[in-house]
Amino acid sequence: MRYLFIGSVEYSAHCLKALLEMNIDLAGIMCPKRHTSRINSDYADLGTVAREYGRNAHYFENIKDEADYVLDCKPDAIFVLGLSQIIPKNILKIPTVGCIGSHLALLPYNRGRHPIIWTIANGLTKCGVSLFWLDEGVDSGDIWTQKEFEIFSHDDARGVYKKATDLTIDLLREKIPELKKGIITRVRQDAKKANYWRKRTPEDGEIDWRMSSKRIYDLVRALAKPYAGAHCVVSGKKIKVWKTKIIEGNNKLQNLEPGVVLKIEGDHILVKTGDGVIELAGHEFIHLPKKRDYLL
Repeated sequence: MRYLFIGSVEYSAHCLKALLEMNIDLAGIMCPKRHTSRINSDYADLGTVAREYGRNAHYFENIKDEADYVLDCKPDAIFVLGLSQIIPKNILKIPTVGCIGSHLALLPYNRGRHPIIWTIANGLTKCGVSLFWLDEGVDSGDIWTQKEFEIFSHDDARGVYKKATDLTIDLLREKIPELKKGIITRVRQDAKKANYWRKRTPEDGEIDWRMSSKRIYDLVRALAKPYAGAHCVVSGKKIKVWKTKIIEGNNKLQNLEPGVVLKIEGDHILVKTGDGVIELAGHEFIHLPKKRDYLL
């Protein structure tokens, strides 16, 4: 069984390393050039991993122009793990077995873009990894394998990212031996249960102090590294906020306007939210006058 690997982010790099250590017949490693992946704050040059194992990576601009290279690799299966570009029909047809993609959610639920970010931002407590057979749709192919994992209130994007990566590697180690034996698992998705998450915009990362403390807390942890970070606007400037803490027991502050700075202690800033108080515990430098009525 010959494989081809395509990816572009940190998640891809970890999965690639695991596959190389499994000593499978990997015919090629493909990675988009950095300037084509500016939308990915977690971009990873797969050539770095490839060279550690005495291999080279093939770089491309757009996967739709790479049919000749894929044909030359003669793959039986292609792993597409961490690529925002859509694999075109002419490449989907090349491998003798098929193309296997990944989605960091429990398909058919939560198809679409930025699954980890939206999962955390929406306060969900369950997530998962779905490895599935790519078709011409978006996250709509038959499931190869999938598994759920739990998200705790203290988990930020980095923590969930690691859980998803580790689980993906476990699933690959479990299922690849089946492929070698010719065992092909396909479970059709129930399209009636599907929903799609849209592409996130920079505006989605702006903190609106009228939101609840919980909603702000979830937004900040959703956009923690390796992602771009949530932000607030102070004196017309975007300030990154990396960590917050909900302050309980502030019923006496109900009449204060959201955005009021209540207290400043060193780098810790207490701000009134739509339903309480939140502490900015990790952020870029914010210089605020030490007065209570200053609004962010």
